[in-house]
Amino acid sequence: MSHRRLAAATAVLAAAVAFVPGTASAAGSPPPAGARAVPGSPFAGGGPANLTSFESDAAKAYRPQLTPLRSASELSRDTGSGKTLYTVTDGGFCQGTGLGTKAAPYCHVQTAVDAAAPGDTIQVLGRGGYYSTESITVRTSNITIVGDDKQPWIAPGGETWGKPALVLDGVTGVKVAHLRLSAGNTHVVEVRNSSDITFDSDYIDGYAADVLAVDGASRYVTVTRTYLDSDKWAKDVSAIAIAEGASRVTLAGNLIAASGITATGVKGLTVTGNTVQRGCSTGLAVLGTSSDVSVQNNLFEDSNDDDTYFMAGFKSFCTEHGHSWDADVTVSAESAPGTTADYNAFYVYRDDATAPYDWAGTVQPGLEAFRAATGQGAHDLDDTKKAYSENLHAVGEQTVMDFRPTAGSAVIGTANPDAPGRLDTDFFGVSPYNSRGAVQYVNANPTLALAIKVTQTSAYGIALTTDVTSGSGIPLVITADWGDGTNSVYSRYGGFNEQSAHSYAEPGRYAVTVTVKDNTGESVANAVRVETAGTHYTAYGPVRLLDTRDGTGAAPAKVQPFSSARVKIGGTGGIPEGVVAAVLNLTVTNTAKPGFITAFGEGDGRPSTSNVNFSAGQTVPNLAIVPVGANGWVDLYNGSPGTVDLIADITGYFGTAKSSGYSAVDPVRLVDTRDGTGTARGQVPANGSFTVQIAGNGRAQLPASGITAVALNMTVTEPQAAGFLTAYPEGQTRPLASNVNFGRGQTIANAVVVPVGQDGRIRVFNGSPAGSSVVVDVVGYYSAASTAAYIPINPSRVLDTRDPAWKYGQLKPGNYIYIPFFTTRTDVSALALNTTVTNTRGAGFLTVSPDPNRIDQYQYGGAVWPNRPLASVLNWLPGQTVPNLVQASTGRNGIVDFWNSGTGNMDLIVDAFGYYMST
Repeated sequence: MSHRRLAAATAVLAAAVAFVPGTASAAGSPPPAGARAVPGSPFAGGGPANLTSFESDAAKAYRPQLTPLRSASELSRDTGSGKTLYTVTDGGFCQGTGLGTKAAPYCHVQTAVDAAAPGDTIQVLGRGGYYSTESITVRTSNITIVGDDKQPWIAPGGETWGKPALVLDGVTGVKVAHLRLSAGNTHVVEVRNSSDITFDSDYIDGYAADVLAVDGASRYVTVTRTYLDSDKWAKDVSAIAIAEGASRVTLAGNLIAASGITATGVKGLTVTGNTVQRGCSTGLAVLGTSSDVSVQNNLFEDSNDDDTYFMAGFKSFCTEHGHSWDADVTVSAESAPGTTADYNAFYVYRDDATAPYDWAGTVQPGLEAFRAATGQGAHDLDDTKKAYSENLHAVGEQTVMDFRPTAGSAVIGTANPDAPGRLDTDFFGVSPYNSRGAVQYVNANPTLALAIKVTQTSAYGIALTTDVTSGSGIPLVITADWGDGTNSVYSRYGGFNEQSAHSYAEPGRYAVTVTVKDNTGESVANAVRVETAGTHYTAYGPVRLLDTRDGTGAAPAKVQPFSSARVKIGGTGGIPEGVVAAVLNLTVTNTAKPGFITAFGEGDGRPSTSNVNFSAGQTVPNLAIVPVGANGWVDLYNGSPGTVDLIADITGYFGTAKSSGYSAVDPVRLVDTRDGTGTARGQVPANGSFTVQIAGNGRAQLPASGITAVALNMTVTEPQAAGFLTAYPEGQTRPLASNVNFGRGQTIANAVVVPVGQDGRIRVFNGSPAGSSVVVDVVGYYSAASTAAYIPINPSRVLDTRDPAWKYGQLKPGNYIYIPFFTTRTDVSALALNTTVTNTRGAGFLTVSPDPNRIDQYQYGGAVWPNRPLASVLNWLPGQTVPNLVQASTGRNGIVDFWNSGTGNMDLIVDAFGYYMST
């Protein structure tokens, strides 16, 4: 995934910060006058905006290959009265193995092929951007395999890597239409000992081996309207290779890129109406002793500056890199008597043009010499007009090829209407078809072009900008395929630029494809891959990923001053690649001098925020929701002039795969061992533990089932000895991880996100040789039923009362600062914030809670003093600097209050890391 979106999302939060000065008032009384917005707040802007954009300009548009010229039902009638079986190329969207019906298709193409009987049609359903990694073998005759409008993609991978995408083994009467077939290091398609085989409107690409291979025992093989590409750097590799002994092979109306056709000892070969943009090797080689060969109406092209990268280059490049530089058409001496060549066109480029023919062992430098020497090619011609170069296939494919004739081209209207194997319609289904090559010249709408841009608008929403260039007044039909099985279709006239919106049902990565078609059948398409801004949480662990003291995750060595330690997240221990954020409990210990730790995604740039603040000799933990770099790593920067040891424990991660959303709750106390709230009264004994009922907890009105993880604030107080607290799912073995580290007599709090056991409970362990009191407050939970997705931003500072721009001084005891984050939206439910108190004049604790007032009540009067809830985010003693993460509920009005529940003034720092937005 692209982490540029994090930088763009920095301006997402619309927060003005306001301060309520004066002394504490009684509950319910109005706040003192004078609340004002902080000057220069980095989050002003009115709500989510400037999220990531994905775009594809008009140069990346492509001409979509048409659907099969005959429908699946027509093809079925041709092969008999059999049934239609349905299958998909994305088995993840099936239930079980599938039933073969349209409503419940087979989950694998091979399953459908194996289930088919003679006369049956297999309808393959595709989804943009998804493909099957199968290697398909067909051993049943008289069946049809046809793809839908998506041109479903089969590309062996994983265990099937190195195998063909499709093998036809000992069959007759098999038709394959409108599929994309890819493979590497082997043939993409193999036809073995088979007859009456037809490929139509397919897309076949591979590299390092012949793409479509027909063995010598096969006969009556037809390939029409199909794109074949053997990769730009393939050497001595053919798009179509026909082995000695094969007979009655017809190749008509195909586009062949970066390679050519090789036929050896074939009895009956028809090559008609193809466009071959050869690479370094010959475009057509008829070798051995072949007979009854007809080569007519073809266009053979050299590379040029526009596409030399895709076609392997010019003569100088090919010879320098050990590639051959052959004539466009090579016919062996043994095959020449049985070969007819006429009505072919040759486009040459620059001075090192290819010779048109190597005939019977003699290279003919030009068409006149060829005619004089052989008596063939009476109607052959040189074409001086380069065909239009287009990207034929979908986003991400580099299938640029010169195939659409341009005005003035010699191929227009000059094809032999009586050529053997001639088709009635061209590669795109256009009729009449009287041009040489695979594509008919059409000039109905020469300016038709399409550029698209997709911008994230919310957790699940996008805005699509469609920019169409077209001739004035020409009717257009626009189809926007959103990549989730839905599409929008609308009509316009001529060129236009407009926006349309779409919202996905769940987070993920999708391929958005827009197709514009005019009333003559001319069409252009463009596509981009997009991902939702919102991500879901997956509970994990807790697991220790880093401990610089013992070499876990890194070499055993302290982190040096003003340098970083690295933590691998994506691709570690079953965590998938591409996760965008991780929930880490960070602990700093063995600190030589005061400082801070900043966690950030590697490659995203270190922000001016902090996650953990410490003094010399302190051990300090803090939870952090950290963006993960595009390479899967997180950096932990030691902002101290002294060395430190770092510990990182992971409890979950965020990604675009559907998992758990977040539900914020107003802070509620679940456990207080001092008074017996939620558990037995009295200190938790040395190495003792207690359970906390999460699911169905009536105190916090939590749901009875479905909770996968819970967000807590956990406080230890009155400990009789140093130690740590570990929270983990009930029923699991206690992990080697900690959530709160404390010294004797210390009161310290830390945020916790902990997976919930199958029984709906968690366990809290006191890793101390003496008793401790423990307080647990809940602030939210994760579940599959929750729709609020997390949107990470580049960590950004929202408030720092030490900043000269803040004119109101320290926060006084009993007072609060309110920050209106999202006052114009109702779909934002919580924020991930790091709060830090410093310059503390007395002891106390910080409370963070949603504000009951609306922003207009603060602006124009009518605001009331909120009731501070009985919950704490962090605790401090005089002179201490203490940080803690808080997942703050925004309540009904999008305003969050920060209370000084202490005995003296203090400074407050608030850093934002992301927010939760529902569908």
